[in-house]
Amino acid sequence: MTENSMKPYRIFIFALFLVSCQNVEKVKEPENLISEAKMTEVLTDLSLLNSAKNFNKRILEETGLKPDEYLYEKHGIDSLQLAQSNEYYAKNYDKLESIYQRVKVKLEKMQVDLEKIQKEETRIKDSIKLADSISRNKYDSLSVRPIFKKPFIDSLVSESLPVWQN
Repeated sequence: MTENSMKPYRIFIFALFLVSCQNVEKVKEPENLISEAKMTEVLTDLSLLNSAKNFNKRILEETGLKPDEYLYEKHGIDSLQLAQSNEYYAKNYDKLESIYQRVKVKLEKMQVDLEKIQKEETRIKDSIKLADSISRNKYDSLSVRPIFKKPFIDSLVSESLPVWQN
């Protein structure tokens, strides 16, 4: 093929390329769009529910909690509204990224709070164990006895006299 015979093909391919690029649609905002703030809350709860399902599905089933129903009822939404809002935000990358950044921050804060609670619970359990151990040994005359590592100083005597040493 010569260059002149290739020219119509090049024009056709170029025109096809231009036409295909012209048909980019903007996603219409659904009437019942979930706000970004509420979507952050919904996705945070959804993440926690999915983690609970993955962690121990049997316990979740034993409680009788149905995660989807719980999510819809808690946030006053339905599955169609969530699906449409999710589709809208998925096609608006900047908004979706912003929502997921807020979800990440909320989950990280929850993790820090949980770790603080776990440390406090451990401290309380250790205190209870120590108090229980002391109370059991309180009446045991063999385990409770005075121990003086330094000599006892009598304030009436001018010199320090060792009264009791280990």
